[in-house]
Amino acid sequence: MSTLNFSIGILSWQGYDSLVNSLISYQKNGLSLLTNKKFICLPEYTEEGLKIATEFNYQPILIKKNKGILHGFKTLAELMPSGPLLLLENDLPLIENKQTTYDQLKASIELLSMPNVIQVRLRNRNDPGEPFVALKKYKSYWSNTFVSRMKRLLRPSKAEKLIGTSTYVISNPDKRHPDKVYAIANGFYRVPSSVLNWANLGILVDRKKYLDIIVKKAEEINTKKKINGFKNIEIELNNSWWRKQKFDIVIAPGLFTHNRLSYRGY
Repeated sequence: MSTLNFSIGILSWQGYDSLVNSLISYQKNGLSLLTNKKFICLPEYTEEGLKIATEFNYQPILIKKNKGILHGFKTLAELMPSGPLLLLENDLPLIENKQTTYDQLKASIELLSMPNVIQVRLRNRNDPGEPFVALKKYKSYWSNTFVSRMKRLLRPSKAEKLIGTSTYVISNPDKRHPDKVYAIANGFYRVPSSVLNWANLGILVDRKKYLDIIVKKAEEINTKKKINGFKNIEIELNNSWWRKQKFDIVIAPGLFTHNRLSYRGY
């Protein structure tokens, strides 16, 4: 298989067992062979982290002190080449085979070039891993039960915000929500940012848009809720600004599941 025009960036604070597990899957299923531009950002790095990066042929980006997910991903993206960036946390093993990986990434890179697309989600829709709180929320509002119908009636704006999550829950979500969910091809869907929040897990983004729009806005917003005292992008962008931007989000069939092997404090 030929290489593709993208870079891989992994953020790994602690959790080296999860990191090794993911990197082995990237070797086995062909991801690491699709580009020579591969980076691992290591906040509070140790010799073990450096050894792992070297062993798997990823360029280490070293941060002495952990300052959270936003700072880590910003530092990572700033030191990566321009163009499409595949951004991953260390606990996202690849569960599809080499051909599927190549085909989905090739299609995702092409779709990312569409004018309004802000991210392509590559978390596997059939096996996304835990936790995924939005799945239960969607079912509580959009099941065919009396309680769900009452929730939609009493809280229509909340119900609408959850529509994008239908792509992970039901077959043919474009038939259930034809005004918000659009089928593209080969199992890919497109939804507006009004019905699906920003996600950090397993995403393909354009470096310039990511830094100039997403990271910049997350830095500007202050909220009481934080992860270990730091910003994480998802929390900061869960607001009306995001929902009003008319961004498009592409949801792929997905390549990665969430599988954290050890506790990291959140």
